[in-house]
This record gives sequence, C-alpha cells and structure tokens, in this order.
Amino acid sequence: MATLSHRERVVKALNHEEADRVPVDLGSTYVTTINITAYPKLLKHLGLEDEPGTAVMRPRSQIVTPSEALLKHLDIDLRGMWFGASDQNPEKKVDENTLYDEFGVLWNRPEGGHYLAVESPFQEGQPTVANVERYPWPDPRDPGRIRGMLERARYLHEETDYAVVLSLPYGIVADCARLRGFAEFFTDLADNTAFAEALLDHMAELTSGMMIFALEQVGEYVDVALFPDDMGMQDMCLVSPAMYRRLLKPRHRKLVDAIKSKTKAKVLMHSDGSIYPIIGDLIDIGVDALNPIQVSARQMDTDMLKREFGHHLAFWGAIDTHRVLPLGTPEDVEAEVRKRLGDLAPGGGYVLTSVHNIQSEVPPANVTAMYNAARKWGVYSG
Repeated sequence: MATLSHRERVVKALNHEEADRVPVDLGSTYVTTINITAYPKLLKHLGLEDEPGTAVMRPRSQIVTPSEALLKHLDIDLRGMWFGASDQNPEKKVDENTLYDEFGVLWNRPEGGHYLAVESPFQEGQPTVANVERYPWPDPRDPGRIRGMLERARYLHEETDYAVVLSLPYGIVADCARLRGFAEFFTDLADNTAFAEALLDHMAELTSGMMIFALEQVGEYVDVALFPDDMGMQDMCLVSPAMYRRLLKPRHRKLVDAIKSKTKAKVLMHSDGSIYPIIGDLIDIGVDALNPIQVSARQMDTDMLKREFGHHLAFWGAIDTHRVLPLGTPEDVEAEVRKRLGDLAPGGGYVLTSVHNIQSEVPPANVTAMYNAARKWGVYSG
C-alpha cells in the first residue's frame, strides 16, 4: 500500500477504512499529551533539546505542548489548536500555587501536586435557578478565545499534511460539577433538579457558543473537534443510564449539533471510566470517535467494544496507563500495543495513544516503546 499523508491516514481511520498504518497521537489535545515532569525526561532519553517557546498547554493540569522536533521524531499524525484566554476575565494568579479561573473557581496546588478546585461559586447552601441567572457567565464570543486561531489553522491545513484537532477546554457536566462542587452537583441532579438543569443549560450554551464562534472562522480547516466530559468511574457510570438520557444526553446533543452545523470535522468525545452503558447514546447523538478507552475500567474491553460498536464509532487511545505504561517493561508495552492493535485496528477506526496524558511516573523508555511498537505492528497489509 502506498504511503499516505498524515492527514489522509487519520481521515481514513476515522472513516473506518484501513490506511497504510494506524495513526498515532501525542499532544494534539488536552487529554492526549504529556505531563510537564515527564516531558523533559523523554526529550533527554531521545537526545532531543526542547525548542524555545514550547508552551505549558494548561498550567492547572501541568501538561505541555510537545515540541515540533519531538512530534516529528515520533512521526505523530496530528496537530492541535487551543482556545485562548478570555480578554474580559482571564485567570487571576494569586501566588505560585493559587489562582482563580474565569468562572471564579479558586484552584490550589499542594506542593508537588496537581491543582484542585477548592472554592466554587455555587458550592454553599442550596442554590436556585435565580442564582444561576444572576451569575456573570463568561462570554462565548470573547475575542481572546480565538485570537491567532485562524492563522494557525490555515497554516496547519495548507502548509503541513497533519490532521488538525480543535479542542474545547470545557465540558458541560464536568464544569457544572466544578462550579457547584462534585458531590453537590450529582446530588442536585436527583433532588435539586431545576437548579441542576439551569446550570447544565448555561454550560451547554457556553460550550456550544464557543465552538460555533471558533468554527465560523476555522471550520473548513479542522479535521477533528474534541469536547471533554468525563461520565465514568472505575466500575460504573457517574449517573444511571436513565438519568443520563433524561438530563445529560440532550445537552451533549446540543453541543454535537452545534459542532456539526459549522464543520465537516469528526466529533471526538473524551470520557474516562466505565461508560459502556451509554456508548450507544453517544453514537446516537453523533459522536464519531471516543477517547481515551480506559481499558482498566469495567466493561471497557477493547475486543468487545470493537465488535459491538466498531461499525459506528472510532476509538482513540487504549494503551493502558493504569499498570502497563507506568509499571511495565518496554516488552510489556509492546505486548499491550499489539493487543490493542489486534482488537481495534482491523477495518480502520483506531488512533493509537495512551489512555489520557502520559504522567510523570511513566519511564521514557516505555513511551518510546509504545510508538516504536505502533510503527512496527500497526502496518496494514494490502
């Protein structure tokens, strides 16, 4: 089979066609990149130097945009685009470990740890619909969000052959939980439903508006549009399938419809955890591909998922970060890659990368083993 361009390879995979090889990802989204501590270790392991200006993609998550030198060395097929900071209400840094985001959520980072939301606008008491309506919601069409986006999108599309991914930084359900408090919000879904639905509606309006605002500018240049919204725990969904269909699915549908109204790009949803019971619902609302395929979670067996959903849904991720990447040997990593390729690659419909971001405890030899194995075993014959 003739060698394809990176973009052709990704497009074929997402259209459920076998390309020359399975495409691979690193750094094209907020949820498929690498931790700020693991990154320099990987560069040193490969004998590469960091490039000036390599950005910390998301300070609160401590993740980076990998250098172009690293992406080319690993022959990564995709490149990412990010929404910019709000002009009207940017993050406000209190000190080295404390900040307020544009929603007014207070984040704090314990020494050596990750940022945690410690104070939220709706966390106290029993908020009402009126509280939601009075809240100063961010402007989805804030010009800071898309500053420079058109130039980067056009460059990537016209001057390179990489597939282009636009990543939404906010999820509907996940950010409602941040605004209210995790336990409080999921309790509200059951016993303060009017408030929860009002919060969901405003987040759906904000996220849909942001995507429309961006895609009006760059929709013709984008191959994949990602939205994140974790719906699973290790052994079950965060809510029952019935509650998902009644309260959450309509808001996800609104966001997917908004994306598809402005672009022909495939819609990629990120959700960790055991979400098998609602995968059919995600297909129903128009999700084209699912990330990260958390194989350590209950009912997320890749062979079963491919057989049951593979005609309608592409899979993105699946290389285990629970045990294999942090604790295994390079040989274990190669065996893991072969297993996931065997399950997910036939007939197309697979983009290979780690389950969520590569964390600091992952040895760099295991990262390179993953991409080496993908190149070795991910080739289609014919």
